[in-house]
Amino acid sequence: MTQQVTACRPRYLSLEDKCLPAHQLAASLMDLAISRGANKERLLRGTKIFYQDIKSGRALLSPAQLLGLMANVQSQVDSHDCSFLLGRRIFPSNYGHISNALLHSRDLKDALRLLQVFRLQICPFMHAYTYRDNQQLHLVFNDALGCAAQWQFITESYFTALVAGTRLLLDRRVPFHFDFPFARPRHIQEYEENLGYRLNFSQPLLRIRVDLPWLNAPFLQQSQSLKWHAIQQLKQNQSTRLGFIEAVRNHLRHHRQQTLQDTANAFGMSPATLKRKLKLYKIRFQQLQDELGMQQAIHLLQVKKLNNEDTAHLMDFSDVPNFRRAVKRWTGSTPSQLRL
Repeated sequence: MTQQVTACRPRYLSLEDKCLPAHQLAASLMDLAISRGANKERLLRGTKIFYQDIKSGRALLSPAQLLGLMANVQSQVDSHDCSFLLGRRIFPSNYGHISNALLHSRDLKDALRLLQVFRLQICPFMHAYTYRDNQQLHLVFNDALGCAAQWQFITESYFTALVAGTRLLLDRRVPFHFDFPFARPRHIQEYEENLGYRLNFSQPLLRIRVDLPWLNAPFLQQSQSLKWHAIQQLKQNQSTRLGFIEAVRNHLRHHRQQTLQDTANAFGMSPATLKRKLKLYKIRFQQLQDELGMQQAIHLLQVKKLNNEDTAHLMDFSDVPNFRRAVKRWTGSTPSQLRL
């Protein structure tokens, strides 16, 4: 994000903005739940979604409506595999031009780049920062819209979509490594069946790692001309709006030492307004600062393999003991433990 204050003042994508086609994720959720015996009317209760909206192919839903539908599906379908089954339905499915662009991508690196640019077309709920070391690409995921109780469901769905999609495009499974901030679930077989066995739970962040050679493995249906046509169609309807949490997070990544007052000024609002807006997404300013500090520390210690002194200096800590205490508070581990 640019450092100019005026660049921080667009209208942000909110939970209430109707921007998601009803015949895509909502339709897949409904079909899945109904196939498991759920009642159609009860699934839609409290969501302000009408079944005709889903059938019409023209209606738009808000992220809040979809989150409500997810909650209803989870409460009515007594099964641990709903999120994973949903993930298998996401790609290629009926997402139109973004599906076509991904289908005809050159390789995984090309597909990940397209997902970063056109993320709102297929996955508005999460965004990722990427890093790489000498061996792996690291994708660190964050909640873009304030998904709260549905965050784990969303994570399981979209991570399954990534595994299933790349398997379709390569005709073999990519050995992704997954780090989850959740405790190891009792239904571990669903994770292993859909994501593989490279699973780590109770980690400080949500991350996917993949060995670098896999980024250049050629996709089976790559086509520069078909991909180009799909991208041109995507550009005609592309939304560049960020979720408000994502916008604040991006700003703080480039201005790590800014206070609440500084950040509020950058966004053209009072500190009280900024706090109130963040509260709508069930997050506090200090949480965002701690989250970003934790991610930066892990990147410098684990990926860059820096020592405590250099990491503390880059993170603007006045001394190493303060840095150690902060890392322990953020991650539950010491810098030395993270570096292993």
